Amino acid sequence: MVKEGKSFNDRMVSRTVLPVIYLWMLAAGSVVAMGIYAPDVVLTNLDGFIALIAIIGGVAAPSFNTLLRMWEQEQTKEGEEIPIDSQHERSREAAEHEHQMEMEKRLEKPWGGGDE
Repeated sequence: MVKEGKSFNDRMVSRTVLPVIYLWMLAAGSVVAMGIYAPDVVLTNLDGFIALIAIIGGVAAPSFNTLLRMWEQEQTKEGEEIPIDSQHERSREAAEHEHQMEMEKRLEKPWGGGDE
């Protein structure tokens, strides 16, 4: 169920919230990687690294939780629509089959059933 155009909120999230979340994940991953390769650097500057991750995380964590809630609601909505879509598809196929049968009844010469 994809909309044709993006709403203002979609554009706002893609331009502000997503970069902050990516920055937060990048900063945390960098600190972990640096801790593996150069633990002495991380241990001497641990307070600074923690502050950096906390500052970015103050905005990113609630935004990330909101995005996950919105995604969950969208998935729930799509899951609820599956039976409706299936029922519509079955009724459309039945109507198409019925139409095809009616058209074949009206043919003077059935397909593939005659000499030329």
